[in-house]
Amino acid sequence: MSKSQSAPDDQGLHQFIRQEIEKSGPISCERFFELVLYHPRWGYYSQDRARVGRHGDFITNVSVGEMFGSILAEQIAELWELAGSPAEFAIVEPGAESGDLAADIVSSLGKEYPEVPLKYFILEPHPDKQAHQQKRLTGVSVQWISNWEKLGLFNGIVLANEFLDALPCRVVEFSDNQWKEICIGLEGEAFAFRPGSIINPSLAAEIAKLPAMPFQPYRTEINLAARNWVNAAAKRLGCGYLLFIDYGYAKTEYYSPLRTEGTLTGYRAQQRDNNVLERIGETDITAHVDFTAIAEAALEAGCRVIGFTDQHHFMVGAGERRLLSMEADPGRTPVRQREKFLRAYKTLMHPETMGLAFKYLLLGKGLPDQRVPSGFRYAGDPKKALELP
Repeated sequence: MSKSQSAPDDQGLHQFIRQEIEKSGPISCERFFELVLYHPRWGYYSQDRARVGRHGDFITNVSVGEMFGSILAEQIAELWELAGSPAEFAIVEPGAESGDLAADIVSSLGKEYPEVPLKYFILEPHPDKQAHQQKRLTGVSVQWISNWEKLGLFNGIVLANEFLDALPCRVVEFSDNQWKEICIGLEGEAFAFRPGSIINPSLAAEIAKLPAMPFQPYRTEINLAARNWVNAAAKRLGCGYLLFIDYGYAKTEYYSPLRTEGTLTGYRAQQRDNNVLERIGETDITAHVDFTAIAEAALEAGCRVIGFTDQHHFMVGAGERRLLSMEADPGRTPVRQREKFLRAYKTLMHPETMGLAFKYLLLGKGLPDQRVPSGFRYAGDPKKALELP
């Protein structure tokens, strides 16, 4: 039985969670991760600390450099054109962390595509996090909203970069020929996994869709919060797109019988730590994304699937025009700037670095039939890849 081995402090986050368990019994992993990651005072994402980059806990696409934002800006400009060049076009980014991606996209669009009537919104519910981002993004044309109601129905793009994987998930296990929900209880002063009955109707419905498991015990994740968030976001979109960038799989690969321990893990100081019950509030906890489930949640809100690919193929397609331009007119871009761009580009797209780790899912709503956007031109049939009807 997995449990936290280190003796937790008597104060702070450990005490808060322990008191909730003592009062009401074992809590779902979803609730535990919600508190560990997002408690307003002690949660991992609520603390003023370095999380991203060489001196943080993990590396992201954004931390490679501004080139990532410039490529996305180029794709966004094309999507605006494919949508009919509307007079109003908003980008809504949840989970913006430091705001670096917002700054890079706004800067690139302003320089390269000033005709795009851009309004950039960061969706951030926590006031302290908003204040930190506002201080960092002084002078950048960005607005903040705390919830969807502040924005209303809009036209544009929901841009979720490495956001869905950080939403708290449920954990389930198939053992003794039945499915159980894995919850968090107490073992002395430590937290421990505890199997329990499936009582949540939405969770039971998702479990019913899973393939038969030939191996036991088989543990995996189901992210109801991600499905609900995507469905709500899609309903706020009048005409435009949802673009999700994250690590994950289509459903069959995600729930492969060989993946018996799921994808749940923690990251701290660039190291992977599978014991997510230890050093809570200091460790990022994440699970891969089931992109089939995400697409289904958006389809229920009236969207259609436009493209699904990995980062390697997205970068090849979306960056092709820029690369050809550099080759055709090498004197236009200073040598050092070109070399910097190419180094970052290689890091992001190469299959042996980050090229196969990240997936891109593009959905559209209220749009005319259109050609495939550049970032997805080298991808296969997205419905087939996602196993959708």
